[in-house]
Amino acid sequence: MEATDAGRVLAGLNPSQREAATAVRGPVCILAGAGTGKTRTITHRIAQQVVSGVAEPGQILAVTFTDKAAAELRARLQALGLPAPVRAATFHAAAWAQLRWFWPRLDAGPLPEVAPSKLRLLAPLARRAGVSPQDLAAEIEWAKARRLTPETYADAAGDRAAPLPSGRMAAVYADYEQAKTAAGQIDYEDMLLRMTAAVTDHPDVAAEVRDRYRFFTVDEFQDVNPAQFALLRAWLGDRDEVCVVGDDDQTIYSFTGATAAYLQRVRAALPRGATGDADAQLPLHARGARARQRGVVDQASRAPQASDRHARQRAGTGVPRVRR
Repeated sequence: MEATDAGRVLAGLNPSQREAATAVRGPVCILAGAGTGKTRTITHRIAQQVVSGVAEPGQILAVTFTDKAAAELRARLQALGLPAPVRAATFHAAAWAQLRWFWPRLDAGPLPEVAPSKLRLLAPLARRAGVSPQDLAAEIEWAKARRLTPETYADAAGDRAAPLPSGRMAAVYADYEQAKTAAGQIDYEDMLLRMTAAVTDHPDVAAEVRDRYRFFTVDEFQDVNPAQFALLRAWLGDRDEVCVVGDDDQTIYSFTGATAAYLQRVRAALPRGATGDADAQLPLHARGARARQRGVVDQASRAPQASDRHARQRAGTGVPRVRR
């Protein structure tokens, strides 16, 4: 695209926003608190990737946490006049779209339906156990966000304040999985887990996904949980063309397994930004601008599991809205 297009994309950005928007090669970590123009910056960075010739629109996947945020990304990118749409979606929407596409290759039978809630399947199990189905749903979501199976749950749960003792909870979790399979359904966490498995276990699927999507932007990275991070790792493979955006003081999904440790590990692994200030929380600060460093995502993957002893959300009926 012409130089005038690049000038139009960068027009109106302040210096720190411009620094972030022109860091078009990964890995990049943008630290952005409330009111810093984060969404404006990341959409202009994506547009700059296109107008500078680094990426084609169809090679970019932008991921966030709510449908509303994804729609805003799409609207802003469209307003920037890119030659073709950029895919912007939630982790779950992106995973489910890919899973539907690849399902015939997975030898997994008919495509399952997505259960609108866990409560219908959990209600009879909860009655027998004498606990709330919402509490069981919350605990299963806690486990799945951490990629725990019924077989691995008990050891990982330890002395966690769960609705049932760990052995009994593992058995209820297993019964739920069996009932879900018998009903021909998957739940929302399965979208992430099954797509991750599809990429890691099927080389042809991995090759096609990685050929299609070569550049990733992840908004609200402080709210990523282990299941979402594993999917991002699977999408990336051994590449580092990723831009993560977040504020480690604003994690709001800790009850699902989200931990700002992933963001903190990425920050620690990247070199200093052009400002030379390694630690200050600038209004908007791009770490690693134009600096490529291998192993950044691998280092982030060693982030410790958050020990969630907070009160669990009464789950199974949805998730809270992101604060804006």
